[in-house]
Amino acid sequence: MRFENPEDVRTTRPTLQTTLSLLAAETGDYRPVPDAGLGAVPCDWSPDGERLLVAKSEAGGRVRQLYTWNVRTGAWQRVQRGPVGTGGGLADGPILLAWHGPVRLADGIGGGILIETVEKDSAIVPGSEGGEAPDVSPDGRTVVFVRSEKGSARGASIFMAALGDSEPRFVTRGASPRFSRDGQWIAFTRHNDGSSDVWIMRADGSAKRHVTRTTYDEEFPSPSPDGRYVVYASSRGGESESLLYVARVSDGAEREIVHSGLNSRPIW
Repeated sequence: MRFENPEDVRTTRPTLQTTLSLLAAETGDYRPVPDAGLGAVPCDWSPDGERLLVAKSEAGGRVRQLYTWNVRTGAWQRVQRGPVGTGGGLADGPILLAWHGPVRLADGIGGGILIETVEKDSAIVPGSEGGEAPDVSPDGRTVVFVRSEKGSARGASIFMAALGDSEPRFVTRGASPRFSRDGQWIAFTRHNDGSSDVWIMRADGSAKRHVTRTTYDEEFPSPSPDGRYVVYASSRGGESESLLYVARVSDGAEREIVHSGLNSRPIW
């Protein structure tokens, strides 16, 4: 996703909008996704890599709804009605779709994790109230998301919930969890010593380890389909730039793949 300013650059309060693009990791070349519109946010690829889940802006940018874009045919299809918050995930299994949206709480309306299954159009993941940033395993059996617990010193924490669970399971401290497309790994970020690094763990929450160790903030990690690499955004040249990097999971060796501009939320 690239940030661009559609307003006159001479204005005192420029408005940042987003355009959605496909990036070739090897060359750094990119091309816009047709008809995505300003404000579109990429959320997930389908397990077969043919459909991109996108939160498209509607109602003048005030509301985002989920669509899929078929990379082969170019067709757009709405898959969910209603406002979407911090993204979602696609799967082929009992769970077809997960997203962050409004749920009814004891004291009003708040955010939570909703799913669409083969049996039901919409359901709340039990115990996910206050959760955000969901993703779903490619086999459609497990949802991972982030929740900050009130009164807890852990801060933002990652939870997992399998279909049918009565409560989610705490996994680790961190944010922005994303499954690899083969379902074997989850990339996430963890804040330590003043900066946010990329970590990786197995899909069951075991074998957690660093991928990056820098003094910069790395954000929105997304593992390659085979889990061997992770792409992420990092602001290293000041507030005017956010670049994209790829790191090898085995040794953390990284490579800059986008060299200028404001770029964020890569989905591999």
